[in-house]
Amino acid sequence: MEGKYCDNQRMISAIGQGIIPFLPRCRRRGGCGKKRPPFLSFFAAAAEVKPNLPRSATPFVLLGYTGRQGKGEREREIGREGNRNPEKPQEASVRGGRAVGGEGPAAPSRGLLAPPMAAVAETTVEAAAEGKRSDLRSFLAKRGVAVDIAEVDDQALKELDKKYIIARDLDADTVLSKIQNVVGLRHKEDSIVAYEGLSYQLPSRGLEQQEYEPLLRQLCLRRGKVDSCAVSDPKTSRWAKVITAVLSAVQKQLLCGTRTTSHFLCYGEKLFEKGQKTVDDALLDICCLLECTRKSLNLYHVSEGMVIGPVIFTREDGVVIPCSSLGPEGAFIQRGFSKITVTPGAEVKFILVVQGASVFDTFAVGRGGQFLREFSCVIVTGGDGQPDMTTRAFLCKLKDHLSVPVYALVCPDPEGLSIFCTYKYGSPEGPFDNVGLTVPDIKWIGVHLGDALDIEDGLPLTKEDISILEGLCAKKYVMGDELLRMNIHFMLYRGLKSKIEALFYRQYPPTDYIRKEINNQEDI
Repeated sequence: MEGKYCDNQRMISAIGQGIIPFLPRCRRRGGCGKKRPPFLSFFAAAAEVKPNLPRSATPFVLLGYTGRQGKGEREREIGREGNRNPEKPQEASVRGGRAVGGEGPAAPSRGLLAPPMAAVAETTVEAAAEGKRSDLRSFLAKRGVAVDIAEVDDQALKELDKKYIIARDLDADTVLSKIQNVVGLRHKEDSIVAYEGLSYQLPSRGLEQQEYEPLLRQLCLRRGKVDSCAVSDPKTSRWAKVITAVLSAVQKQLLCGTRTTSHFLCYGEKLFEKGQKTVDDALLDICCLLECTRKSLNLYHVSEGMVIGPVIFTREDGVVIPCSSLGPEGAFIQRGFSKITVTPGAEVKFILVVQGASVFDTFAVGRGGQFLREFSCVIVTGGDGQPDMTTRAFLCKLKDHLSVPVYALVCPDPEGLSIFCTYKYGSPEGPFDNVGLTVPDIKWIGVHLGDALDIEDGLPLTKEDISILEGLCAKKYVMGDELLRMNIHFMLYRGLKSKIEALFYRQYPPTDYIRKEINNQEDI
């Protein structure tokens, strides 16, 4: 078993470090339709065998957990009344000793800081973090932000850093120091325990704290408001224990120097047995609290995004991989490349971003091959649903390296408009980590609801659809786009929505429609 575990760990580590940056699409005979690499089963096998952890990294203890997870609900149960204090700093508070009010069991003596030591530790950690992490200018340059930061003075960048929470790429030692300060440990290696006096001051990620920053041309998260979360508070106890559990798993991973996906970070814990969304939401809060990226937590993501076109990828180790060599149906997008170039003798006029794997197949296989040759383009999709960070980062790098226009073809429904806004402005789920993940110049070429309704009858909007549209209407930066504003209002007025597939009734694939919409653009 030890040998098998080592082999699986090498496979996981190879993917996490970008040694296998692109995965060919795999499909079973008989129309399985699951686009999963065949060796992803290694993850499950590896997750069943846990490495020998240091004695100091023993499992955490959950005290008095009785909560249940609601299916599809936001797991963060933070009270709306009385728990938000904009005056409090955005650092977690640690109350040693007994629970508030003098009742309840005493907090474990091992691994806890007394208040004077906590103050000293906070100052030390902050100073170390400032010394080790890159300044904002170098970080923006590293992420390839599409702004001329050379013309922006240092004072303006300092003001941005004071105003917004901007996640950085931090080393493991810095992250462990931050966790030590947040939880109140004497040593970085001490076990994390959900004791009764433990509380967090989580930066609020609500819409009222989100703001579009013209200088960065992306959605950002303002500092100031925090949400209190304490183990001893019945209203927020469950979420405090969730944060503690995920922090403990992250700490173990950093101490061992291993890398994994969020799906296996808390594998086997009863607190997360009903859904992955709990872990993902907790990681968002933790990254925002520590002001670091997921990469800093030794986490990587197996993307659902795919790409096809006449391009060549160069890995960080210098290995050259033509996209065509990964299969005629396209390749899964992964990180770990340093350069993207056009295939010799070929030409790329633009990048087309489409919504959904099935629509991607339409343009990638069969008659879709003729579409690629006719339009000389690269086609990218983020899969079904919102695009992940890996796909968004890849799209940004692809545009920067090829220097061609980017167009989006999404469904004429609330979800499609929301996906387009994520590509253009950034994710509202993680507004603190949008640097280098947006394409401000991307243009929406359809499908427009009016065009779809001319072909077939639409579908009625649901309550969830209306809620999404109302949320878009509340965002000034979205309403500032005239085309988006008109289509949102038209969708609400008609009470209808449609799909990209409506175009297929007229032409398959819809080359005439795409040609007409692209010709209407001024940049091609």
